[in-house]
Amino acid sequence: MHGLSAWKSYLPRSRRQWFLIAILGVLATVVIVLFLAPGVGTSQRATSVPTSLPVASQMATDSGSGVAAITAPTDVTVSPGEPQTLDFQKYAEDTARALYTWDTRTSSYTQTYAHVRSWWMVLSDGSNPLTVYTQEFEETGINSAAFAQLSAYGAYRTATVVQTSCDNALAQFRDHPAPWAGLHVCTMTVSVTDRSEADPHATAYRVPVSVMVNCPPAVTAPANRCALAGFYTSASRIVY
Repeated sequence: MHGLSAWKSYLPRSRRQWFLIAILGVLATVVIVLFLAPGVGTSQRATSVPTSLPVASQMATDSGSGVAAITAPTDVTVSPGEPQTLDFQKYAEDTARALYTWDTRTSSYTQTYAHVRSWWMVLSDGSNPLTVYTQEFEETGINSAAFAQLSAYGAYRTATVVQTSCDNALAQFRDHPAPWAGLHVCTMTVSVTDRSEADPHATAYRVPVSVMVNCPPAVTAPANRCALAGFYTSASRIVY
């Protein structure tokens, strides 16, 4: 009797308690079924997490959008002093010489700065803004303040290209080919001499210059000649 009374103490003492236990049992069963049902929770979680495109598809998408964004240039006028040629190497060498050639006795800084700038053809995709021109031009060692100071001494600079390597002759070009046909890269070693009226016999020094030239059949190039797409004079940006 004592044992029976002990068990009775654990049992519900009313119908209301039985009803509550039944409801809890049903809820527990529903929860267990939802978690154990195959594919229910996992599929919902999978569809809620965004996934990235495969690498190949992403590259195709990027290249496709880039090609669509690039259009033929509207201004193909040859600028004063600009080489008019389809020979990309000659164009690159002429650009390198022009970057390191100026004379404070005959030109202002504005004229010197604008000379090669007028050759620069900005692409419609915005990949070669003129801000790059300004930065790389000043890396040649001249800016408006320095030019003004040098003018007092009748300073002038001359340049000669002594070595040129283009396209596949450059290891970095082979590793990362041009994104379209007609775009070329040449890296030159330029012999530069800074002289003045007080010191006309200065010693020459050598600097590297990388020039990007855009030529037909590129849709972004003029129809009958090459154009300047960019250049690097910063040591960290030279293409080797």
